[in-house]
Amino acid sequence: MIEGLGLTTSDWLLYRELLWNPRASLPDLQTALGGAAGDIKAPLGRLESLGLVVESTSAPSGLRPVYPQVGLQRILNEKRNHHDEEARRLRTLDEQIAEFTDEFSEHRRDYEVSLLNEITDPAEMTSRVNELTRTCREEVLSLVTHTVQPSSLEQARRGDRELLDRGVRARGIYLLSALDDEPTREYLHWLEGEGALVRVAPSLPIRMIIFDGAAAVVSRRALDPGHGALIVQSPGLIAALVSLFEAYWTLATTITANGVPARSGPTRMEQDVLALLAQGMKDDAIAHRLDLSVRTVRRVLNQLYERTGSESRFELGVKATRFGWL
Repeated sequence: MIEGLGLTTSDWLLYRELLWNPRASLPDLQTALGGAAGDIKAPLGRLESLGLVVESTSAPSGLRPVYPQVGLQRILNEKRNHHDEEARRLRTLDEQIAEFTDEFSEHRRDYEVSLLNEITDPAEMTSRVNELTRTCREEVLSLVTHTVQPSSLEQARRGDRELLDRGVRARGIYLLSALDDEPTREYLHWLEGEGALVRVAPSLPIRMIIFDGAAAVVSRRALDPGHGALIVQSPGLIAALVSLFEAYWTLATTITANGVPARSGPTRMEQDVLALLAQGMKDDAIAHRLDLSVRTVRRVLNQLYERTGSESRFELGVKATRFGWL
């Protein structure tokens, strides 16, 4: 109890002695505390400051103790008031912290939204892409899911040349089917001649451009850049998009001067299948002629479809002829 009221053991013993023996003199009090005259001054001073003793001309010691129901209760009430005031202060702090937390959460939501902006206006999208291209300093990564329109070809070349002249590294993956479009094929060879790195893949998941690993433009619709785009600046999302690009880059292939994917030519089995396919034979007839199972023939054809980006037997035959495989 005495510690909770701010009293030392000496203070408490002296206060009790005054209560129990109100007629005790100062020497009597010193004797009761078992100390010298100097030992009693400090406890008396603390008792006076706490309002537990007051001066009295009628008391032998010159001091009168304040009864505990008054003195001790007053100290307790002061501490309780202080506690209530501290509790109110803590409640205020709690409210302020909650208000600040809400403010931060709102700011964080706004910040995250600012890292993922949707653009549907073609002019604004062109402006943003041009700005990102202009400020790019290290590398541009592209997944391109469309052929280059002749009307925009010259503008595309100007932008690419300006980018490459600044020493920016450019890597792009295009659809293998884009090689069937002569203007696009010539454009890709021109890009390589300017120092860009170009590869092709049978399929791509989305149209996107990544600038310096810090910002990306991603089509709102997977393969259709004509329906607006998302401007992404979130570090986590950018890292995922870069990983996606690198995965496709590893699987993609370069192209030769005549637009053929730079892989080895067809195997002997693939050549035999293609030759019979060109004669109009069905899968079971090819299998019978080559002494293969129908399942094996279909597996070989599926591999050829994927390698050439073909979707039909006719298209496969056309591309195999153009590649010199027949």
